[in-house]
Amino acid sequence: MPKSRQQLRAKSRSPVQERRRGARAFLAIMLLVLLGGGALIAVFRANPPPLTRGASIGEHWHTAYKIFICGKKVSNYPTVEGEIHSHSDGFMHIHPSTPAAANDNANVRTFLLLYETTLMQDEKGRNSLTFPDGTKYTDGDKCKNDGKRYNLTMKNKGKKVSGDLGAFLMHNGDSLTIAFGPEGKKTMKNPYSKVKGVEDVGHGSGTPAPG
Repeated sequence: MPKSRQQLRAKSRSPVQERRRGARAFLAIMLLVLLGGGALIAVFRANPPPLTRGASIGEHWHTAYKIFICGKKVSNYPTVEGEIHSHSDGFMHIHPSTPAAANDNANVRTFLLLYETTLMQDEKGRNSLTFPDGTKYTDGDKCKNDGKRYNLTMKNKGKKVSGDLGAFLMHNGDSLTIAFGPEGKKTMKNPYSKVKGVEDVGHGSGTPAPG
């Protein structure tokens, strides 16, 4: 019986030719996979995903911070040794050496506790900031200078932070603003410096000091 062209072509193909074609197809697919993977790695390196964890033991990060109370900027925290501390420069120096200040504990609350200042959230979801001189500012309290009620707010690079503000994990290059009431240009003496008799350090240079 006469055979079709497809049958004749199929008959003319040898097993060796079929294996060669299969090998070439496999190599072509692998090359595409490798090229595609390399491109993805390059994109990932150029645009890494944002960190969601806190600083690990051995890392050394810096986060700028400002605190405003009822229209006045609280002067910078003085130099005090600790795993998350400041050097009178307006920066948090974050370099954990124990689990107590690493990962989920590398947060704003841990930094402030070094300076006997607490930033807590109660069971009703209200944030409160308590300084070592006993002054406390809770969501819904009034500022004495204008009689208006305010909530504690926190912004990172201008973006509002919600939830438990004290649990916020700082990252290298962050810029935090904590405020109760409006911001302002006048300076308020840091309550920690006042209680401890430490010289008020003012605004700082805007550049993190070594250490």
